[in-house]
Amino acid sequence: MAPVPLYKPENVIGDEVIDGIRDVLASGWLTLGPETKSFEEEYSTVHATNHGIAVNSCTSALYACLRSLGIGTGSTVVVPAMTFSATANVVRLLDADVVLCDVTETGNMDPESLARQLVRYDVAAVIPVHLYGLPADMPEICRVAEEHGAAVIEDCAHAPGASISGEPVGSFGDAGCYSFYATKNMTTGEGGMIVTSDDKLENQVRKLRNHHQTKSPDEKQDNWGYDVDGLGFNFRMSEIQAVMGRSQLERLPEMNKARRQVAKQYLEALDEIPGLEWVGDPNSVENHVFHLFVIRVTDEYPLTRQQLYDHLAENDIVTGVHYPPISELSYYDNVRGDHDTADELYGEILSLPMFPEMTDSEQQTVVNSLRNPVDE
Repeated sequence: MAPVPLYKPENVIGDEVIDGIRDVLASGWLTLGPETKSFEEEYSTVHATNHGIAVNSCTSALYACLRSLGIGTGSTVVVPAMTFSATANVVRLLDADVVLCDVTETGNMDPESLARQLVRYDVAAVIPVHLYGLPADMPEICRVAEEHGAAVIEDCAHAPGASISGEPVGSFGDAGCYSFYATKNMTTGEGGMIVTSDDKLENQVRKLRNHHQTKSPDEKQDNWGYDVDGLGFNFRMSEIQAVMGRSQLERLPEMNKARRQVAKQYLEALDEIPGLEWVGDPNSVENHVFHLFVIRVTDEYPLTRQQLYDHLAENDIVTGVHYPPISELSYYDNVRGDHDTADELYGEILSLPMFPEMTDSEQQTVVNSLRNPVDE
């Protein structure tokens, strides 16, 4: 039996990008050139915003947005209790304070918990995460945040192409930040994107990406003179990555559709396996882009989460746990906020293999292994 991986990024990018990469190499323009500009424009259009700023990671994107909004020493930022550590780390890297908001049973930010944190603390910004590809409740999150004067930066790392009532995630808050890491729904190997309709924020982030220079490389061709009017970084995306990104953006709808089909087949199977439950909202399947397919292993199932993880590993099926709550990480030992539901989920969640090119045979191998402990 062939192993079933958690991801299969090698099947996501094909020969369709080769000609574009050759053109970039022949052009001599390898960074912040026409491909990057086109990718930014196309991505922001698809995500219903006025500006796109391509960067080297979603972590850089989150950091740049927070810093451009003035977040720093003495600021407080609310993040979900269950998310990858980068969501909280960017706050601490700016010497700001992290406060945790609890999550719902879907793993996404709980607006009621958020409202409590906004009353308890003087919050400058909120970072909702569209966990696993399921859109968070952005209308309610934005409403509550606006009542308290807090900015909203959407962490869309898992959710390119996801939407709420036809409106793309990333277009609800002050900005949306995306990841193009190797295992994401669309990839450039490494990379990220910021989308925003805030002209001032766009200008600040664009300068921060390129050492806070007042001119871009193409503007220097007309007149070399420029200034550095602040402290910035090299958060740039290469032209080769932009070529890959443009191709991936074209393919994103079909890849997300394929992920959704894999998820629907898992959901059908779970209906017949007592004790295993999907972590998600049954009413939001069509809006979900299924970066991950995560289940809960409840007491009704004959194995614990760890036992199931081991059982699947013995059958050459790779699974994972996404994620330890922020409060479980040693660096955040004394973090403030709420995390009861996140802690409960953490003891039971398991991510099953999920990728757009997953074959029926691969998926059936996973499903049969999930059923085996029930049948024994």
